[in-house]
Amino acid sequence: MKRICLALTLIVLLLVVPHFAYSQAVGEEPFQLYAPFTGVIIGAKDRATLDVKLKNMTDKGLDVKLELERDEKAEGWEVMLLNSEWSGFGVSSLHLGTGDEDKEATVKLRIKPAEDAAAGEYRFIVKASTLDGAFSETLPIVVQLTGGKVAEEKVKTDIELEAKYPAVEGTPGRAFSYEISVKNAGGDAVVVDLTLNLPEKWSGYITPRWESERRINSIKLDGSATERILLTVTPPIDVEKKDYPVKLIAKTGDVEKALDLSAIIKGTYRLQMVPETNRLNFDMVAGEEKRLVLYLWNEGSAPIENISLLASKPEGWEVKFEPEKLSSLESLLVTQKPEQVTAIFKAPERTIPGDYQVSVTAAGDQDQKSLDLRATVKVPTSWGWAGIGVIAAVLLLLFGIFMKLKRR
Repeated sequence: MKRICLALTLIVLLLVVPHFAYSQAVGEEPFQLYAPFTGVIIGAKDRATLDVKLKNMTDKGLDVKLELERDEKAEGWEVMLLNSEWSGFGVSSLHLGTGDEDKEATVKLRIKPAEDAAAGEYRFIVKASTLDGAFSETLPIVVQLTGGKVAEEKVKTDIELEAKYPAVEGTPGRAFSYEISVKNAGGDAVVVDLTLNLPEKWSGYITPRWESERRINSIKLDGSATERILLTVTPPIDVEKKDYPVKLIAKTGDVEKALDLSAIIKGTYRLQMVPETNRLNFDMVAGEEKRLVLYLWNEGSAPIENISLLASKPEGWEVKFEPEKLSSLESLLVTQKPEQVTAIFKAPERTIPGDYQVSVTAAGDQDQKSLDLRATVKVPTSWGWAGIGVIAAVLLLLFGIFMKLKRR
């Protein structure tokens, strides 16, 4: 008798202790299983979809196995757990996280009676358990089946468009993109046609989010599915600096939706300057003026304003500009020709012949450009004749001395 009692005690301990240890580790209820509606009334031609919810009650991730027990009388019924109401896949297990977004999960219980199902009450049981089977919960669902159709099911068709960044900045002539999600808010699969409404002379195209080489004008979406696309637009090089409207239009059947976007064009500024000779060196004569024509133009899209001409020169030199200032320099695309400025250089008369550096800078409010020029200074022609005269005088003097010494 003692042996029998001891054996029974051991069996009880083996059954109770693991469950007690599990409860101590994760709490009495590691998860909760519940549904907002546990009883429904449907007709023989109806289909019911119920939310079944699970919530993690621990501070650790939890894997839960799902099972479905159907009423023995419900032969030929479509009863299954899905991840989505319209076009989902079957669910047999799921993971519950610990964050606010993944601590709870919802699966869909779809119930569709067989065509020849008899009216009456049907009972289905959703069972959820931990993978080791130490904890489980059941959720009974009661279906009251009546004849005919209780609710007229109407599958809606709708499209939702959303841009992650609806206003994007860009520069003339350069492409920029919008990331857009297209959602089928209805239950049936649809083909959505996509068109663009762009400002005059603009170009644009649509690609899948991760396939930038493939250009599309329509997409197929399953019920409740969402697809991300990229809308790329390119403004013309001569576009003005301002905000422009860009519109994406999505259409399927009688449903048409438009997404209004904004393209903010910022002006670009690029000042360029080059001598008329296209060379960075020139010759000049000491004491005389040297005139050098400079070409200035703007390769940007917006005007550069208040341009002043300045020079960094050797000590004693004079540098002037005609004109000294330009009030505004439009884009070369507008002017179609560069502006001319004459730089006037003058080195002192007694400048030693050789190479000298002169830096010329055109500085505007938005941009500036500098040139380092090499000026080769030569002596005046009169200096050459004077030098020849000095040499001749020295030669005559030496000749006279030589003749005088010879007579002695």
